[in-house]
Amino acid sequence: MARIFVVEDNEFIREGVAEYFQLEDHEVVEFAGADGVLERVGMTPPDLVILDIMLPDGNGFRVARDIRRHSDVPIIFLTAKEAEADRITGFEVGGDDYVVKPFSTKELVMRAKALLRRSQAGGTAPAEDTTGAWRCGEDRLAIDSQRHEARVNDEPLKLTSSEWELLCYLASRPSQVLSRRVLLGECLDYVHDGSTRTVDTHIANLRNKLGNPDWVETVRGYGYRFTGTPDSQS
Repeated sequence: MARIFVVEDNEFIREGVAEYFQLEDHEVVEFAGADGVLERVGMTPPDLVILDIMLPDGNGFRVARDIRRHSDVPIIFLTAKEAEADRITGFEVGGDDYVVKPFSTKELVMRAKALLRRSQAGGTAPAEDTTGAWRCGEDRLAIDSQRHEARVNDEPLKLTSSEWELLCYLASRPSQVLSRRVLLGECLDYVHDGSTRTVDTHIANLRNKLGNPDWVETVRGYGYRFTGTPDSQS
C-alpha cells in the first residue's frame, strides 16, 4: 500500500482518481489546492504526488519546485496544459511524468504503479546489477543498485526515480549509443505517445546533478551514450 497525495481543484476529477487508487488499497490524501501540501509532505511523506498545475491558490510548477527542495518523491503532473513547452517545464522543475486531461484513469494508475515500483524503499534494481564505479576525467561515479545510492566524488546524488533509472541504464551499457525511443520505453515506461523531448529534459537534469556534462554524450539526431570508463580501483 502506498500513500498518494492527489492535488486537484476539480472535485469530480479528484474524487474519481482517489476512488480508483483506494480500490487498489492505497491510502489517498486529497487537496483542493496548494494550501497545506508542502507542510503535509514534511509531516507524513507520501510515496507519490499527483499534482494539477492550474490551482486556485497557486501554481503546480511552483509547488513541485518547493517539494523538490525537501523530497525526491515521484510527481505526476495532471493538467489540461498540453503544450510541449509546459511538459518540458514540468520535467525541469522535477516532475517524473505528465498526464494531459482528458485522460484515462486506468492509464494514470498504470503510470503511477510504474513510478511506485521504481521508487520503493531500497529501490528496484535494473535488469542487470549496475553496482560499480566509473571515471570521467577527474571525477568518479559510484552506483550501488542494492542500496539505491549514487555518489560523485563521494558526494551523494539526490535523483528522481526517472533520473535514477536513466543513470543505471546508461551506466550498464558504457559506450553504447541508446536512442531516445529506447530510453523512453525502458527507463520511463512510455509505450506510446511519449515525446522524445522528455528524455532530453531528464538527461539535462541528470547532467546538472552529475556536475560534469561529459558523463553523458549527445549523439546528434539519435540519442545518448555513457562515456564513463570502469574504475580499476572499485
